[in-house]
Amino acid sequence: MTEESTIVMRASKSARIILALCELYNLTTSEATDIFYKSVTAEMINDGTSDLQCRSDKYLATLIWEEHLESPKSR
Repeated sequence: MTEESTIVMRASKSARIILALCELYNLTTSEATDIFYKSVTAEMINDGTSDLQCRSDKYLATLIWEEHLESPKSR
């Protein structure tokens, strides 16, 4: 797999997770994008340091939402 195709696949995965956040938690695209890119989970997905990209989009959206709720900034 080329570096370019890896970038495209990760971007597509990120977009689908953001969409899942919108659908599951009634967020705007802007809110969901902000939550996604501030999460440690998104960093791990984008870095490829774990096999999280193999998980479903809704599962990952749930992890990211729970992480967001646990962060001091969301309280």
